[in-house]
Amino acid sequence: MPSSAFELTAGEASLSLVPGCGGLIHALVLPTAVGPRNVIAGVDPSEWQDNPGYRGSVLFPFPNRLRDGRYRFAGREYQFLVNEQATGTALHGFLYRTPAEVLRGGGDDEAQTVTLVYACDATEPGYPFSARVSMTYTLCASGGLSVEMSVENRDSRAIPVGMGWHPYYTLGVRLDACRLELPPVERVLVDKRMLPTGERVSDTRFAGGGALQEVVLDDCFDLGSEPGRAAAVFTSRTAGFGLELWQETGPGALNFMQLYTPPDRQSLAVEPMSCGIDALNTGDGLRILEPGQSVSGTFGVRVIGC
Repeated sequence: MPSSAFELTAGEASLSLVPGCGGLIHALVLPTAVGPRNVIAGVDPSEWQDNPGYRGSVLFPFPNRLRDGRYRFAGREYQFLVNEQATGTALHGFLYRTPAEVLRGGGDDEAQTVTLVYACDATEPGYPFSARVSMTYTLCASGGLSVEMSVENRDSRAIPVGMGWHPYYTLGVRLDACRLELPPVERVLVDKRMLPTGERVSDTRFAGGGALQEVVLDDCFDLGSEPGRAAAVFTSRTAGFGLELWQETGPGALNFMQLYTPPDRQSLAVEPMSCGIDALNTGDGLRILEPGQSVSGTFGVRVIGC
């Protein structure tokens, strides 16, 4: 069944989501110093259903990779489809292929809001739990988007929860003409299957800013758990503007960030995550929600100068 995009506008800013294909973010136009620009490298409509690269997807009940697609919880073993054959892992849970319901919000000339809701009704073999996931997008005419992702346990038993988002950001130029700045971070070391070894190292490559020329990234960074806001700053003098890609941190918040440079080098994936790689097995950042409990995380993007 063909899907269509849902459009939200606020001044010169606009947001395009595809509810029928996991609520993926297809485009985000923001006003910049050089005029309105689409800062999302989206998916061609012909590929919305398959979505190679999981572009713009909502990640639940785990982001990143799950070893062999398998985990144990409360004494039972569960199995997800292995959808990355090269590493023998499951990637990104199942919301990327789950339709979302659109709940219109409100707003004014300065900001507009919409919420997408996913009903997880215990029919997923790897996750036979009942939960309600919602994504509330607030688009600001001044040049920003904030997103609140929340999960409510609607089951009669405890459930494990990991969550994240998978946008690919573009400044309209190749990455080789861009720079990246990160806060103090530790890089999660991985093996040949891109699974964590249990070790971390301090990574200062982008402290104070560094060029992305010839840099290849597919790395998970631990931001620490101090309450506050952490951000990746992505800029280009060639483009004439930049983006601050922020996420709230703190106990139980979004304390991990995955960075990925796709082979075409036209964009940078900056993925806020509540947990680390293979968290359903390692427990690294995993949340356990009792019946009726909820958890949420907030992240977003803001236009900045160079």
